[in-house]
Amino acid sequence: MSNQFNDDINKVIKEYEKNLKEGRSDFYDLDTFEEILEYYFEEFKINKALSVCEHAESFYPNSALIKVYRSKISAYMGNYKEALQLSNEAEKIAPNDYIVLFQKGTIHSILGETEKAIGYFYKALDESHASEKGELLYNMAITYLSADQFDDAYEVFKSALAEDQSLEEAVYELYDLALKLNKLGDVETLLEALIDLNPYKAESWYNKGIFFSQAKQFDKALASFEYATLVNEKFENAYMHMGHCYLNKKEFANAFRKYLEALQVTKKPTPELYCHLGAASEMMEDYNVGIRYFKKALEIDVDYDDAWFGVGENHRKLGNFLEATHYLNKAVKLNPHYDEYWYALAKAESSLGNFVAGIEAFKSATSLNPNKIGIWLDWSEVYSKNEEMDEAIEVMKKAINNIPEHASLYYRKAAYQLLDGKMNEAFTSIQKALELDYDAHQELIDYMPEESMKQILKSAIDKFKR
Repeated sequence: MSNQFNDDINKVIKEYEKNLKEGRSDFYDLDTFEEILEYYFEEFKINKALSVCEHAESFYPNSALIKVYRSKISAYMGNYKEALQLSNEAEKIAPNDYIVLFQKGTIHSILGETEKAIGYFYKALDESHASEKGELLYNMAITYLSADQFDDAYEVFKSALAEDQSLEEAVYELYDLALKLNKLGDVETLLEALIDLNPYKAESWYNKGIFFSQAKQFDKALASFEYATLVNEKFENAYMHMGHCYLNKKEFANAFRKYLEALQVTKKPTPELYCHLGAASEMMEDYNVGIRYFKKALEIDVDYDDAWFGVGENHRKLGNFLEATHYLNKAVKLNPHYDEYWYALAKAESSLGNFVAGIEAFKSATSLNPNKIGIWLDWSEVYSKNEEMDEAIEVMKKAINNIPEHASLYYRKAAYQLLDGKMNEAFTSIQKALELDYDAHQELIDYMPEESMKQILKSAIDKFKR
């Protein structure tokens, strides 16, 4: 989208909203109404889009286009019956219009009516322009995928990508399907062929990078993304994905540099980009820099929960526990369904001495993710430090109920039982742990504070081995 177009549409939106505020209902041609609607859809301002539809209908009561947008709004709000009815009305007005046929196919797809959806998508394909075919084929493939018609979905995703290489999501879908259908080599061949057709098309190299990233072949992915940035030195997403590759390789300084390059070429920094810069800084243990970038994300979107978490977690790692709890509490309010947020809050509250709040946060974390061993161990440790061994043992028992085959939990339970003087119970736990993973016994020896106890344990463990 050109800067000139952005300036023009921003001017139109400003004028439209001013007129609305002053109670004036000015006339616009249909193309302008469509531009206003598209703007509100892109900004997820659905109520404003509905208001525009009502305004537009007063001038164009029989416009198929406006009915299609009304249908999109109804679908967005979950009113699928109404969305279908509006798309039917649009079809009566313009039975061969691409946008009408596309919307009909989309609604039938949402309703799980695969055959009807595919039928309308094929009709739309006949009426489409070259620039529209990729998106249409992508939606067709998604419809096949939702009906578990994997072979059909796979072939249509390939066609969609061949038509429009900017469809990054098609590469992800193709990779997953190729893995399922044992056709990874076929996808790689397709991506190579698209590069051969036009080696100076940055998207072709970028897509190949995405494929190799999914395959965890990060060096090959980096080489592909590098080519993409050589063709287009302002390719923000290519720099971003290079950053992701370096993070996976644990080369955090390189990751930071690539995210910084993405920031230098972008016209509109996103909260996501600033959070990646913050995360790379955090992994380099440069927590103050991490805080700065996460706060930059909040300047753009005050409700970006990942940024609140990032600021809080970096403060926690700096030992600023009071500040940490402020930011982490905000993160869990914005997104109470993510165990990592509760886990970080639990550690911060416990470090601050807020015992009850810490325990409640640990409970929330384990209820969301009962299979994460670290949460159980840290929760039990809070009780242990408060010399509440019965409670620490109970936490370990709950952990074992959820993850019954992990030796570390039995070793830690044994440690608490030993410290509580429950020798017979402890040796039963040790025996179970040794059976599960003998080599992990060093965890228990390292955990015990007294040297005499370490020697007793070593003797018992050697006896078990013999």
